[in-house]
Amino acid sequence: MQHWLLPSLAGSLYLINKPLLMPAQPAEQLDDRWIRVSGIAFFVIITGYALNVFDHLFTLDSAKILLESLISSAITWEVDRWIIIKFQRHFPALKQVRTRLLFIIPLCWVFNVLQDWVLMWLVNVIGYHKPYNAAAFKQSIQSSVIIAFLITGIQEAVYYFSRLLQAEKETEQLKKENLQTQLDSLKQQVNPHFLFNSLNTLSYLISEDAEKAEEFLDEMCKVYRYLLRNNENELTNLATELQFIRSYFHLLKTRYGDSLHLNLAIEPSDEQRLLPSLTLQLLVENAVKHNVIHKDHPLTVHISTQNNGQLTVKNNLQKKVQKVASNQVGLSNIASKFSLLKQPNIKVQQTETEFLVTIPLIQPSH
Repeated sequence: MQHWLLPSLAGSLYLINKPLLMPAQPAEQLDDRWIRVSGIAFFVIITGYALNVFDHLFTLDSAKILLESLISSAITWEVDRWIIIKFQRHFPALKQVRTRLLFIIPLCWVFNVLQDWVLMWLVNVIGYHKPYNAAAFKQSIQSSVIIAFLITGIQEAVYYFSRLLQAEKETEQLKKENLQTQLDSLKQQVNPHFLFNSLNTLSYLISEDAEKAEEFLDEMCKVYRYLLRNNENELTNLATELQFIRSYFHLLKTRYGDSLHLNLAIEPSDEQRLLPSLTLQLLVENAVKHNVIHKDHPLTVHISTQNNGQLTVKNNLQKKVQKVASNQVGLSNIASKFSLLKQPNIKVQQTETEFLVTIPLIQPSH
């Protein structure tokens, strides 16, 4: 229908900036009702001006034209939007916009033409108003493709803006998760029991073995230095994380002796892969916290990598009879971080003899 072209152009000029006035929400929750209502309303108003509906007294014919425009514009926008959303969900990445458009534009165009033709045919059949001629049907082919581009452009702009808001929100949430990890780790390491045990061990070593005492103090400084500097980066490479774990485990080993063991089986090619900072510390801490550690029942923690770019931390299962107080931030915190980083889910498995946690290692971008 020829009169659709002008409202589409005018409506798009208004709507293209409309998302900037909307409140920040995740992409999947962004409310675009006012964009749709405003677009349809502009289509109707500009159609009225294009057909000189407002140049004379309002008549029944004028009302019919505006009603027809309202119905046609609403159907076109809502169905085109439905098609667009379907393909946005199927090809959600921003870099997949070309793929989406290859499907969306032809489908919306075909629907717009068919819908336009059906409506004009109904008008002619029932004598709703002056009948459409063959030229109007031909003009619909051209105007429908322009409308498909305009509506798609507006909805894609809304989608792009929504994804930016979502990315910003997820970045902030990840920073909060990292901060929470740092706080929880510092609480764990600086709590009176840990300090008392560490200083008591240090005091004993000073009187018994000055060389070991110096080594213990050096590793203790490395642990606290890593914890205090951890907020510089959200991700760290596996090699750096393993250096910290060796220092952290040295403190535990000095305290528990032969009751606690650490086995590392890391492929050199995996050492530059990335993971959220303190991930290994949380997993080792989880094993030590919830299992019996005794010379008759030593606890062994295995950290290994596989060819598929995954890392596994496992320990022999010997749960404490008395439940240990826990704030539940360990595994849930790690799982939340990998989810925010758009990585595969971590895997937690428990058998009668072992407890395993498998996490994906992130390939660094070059």
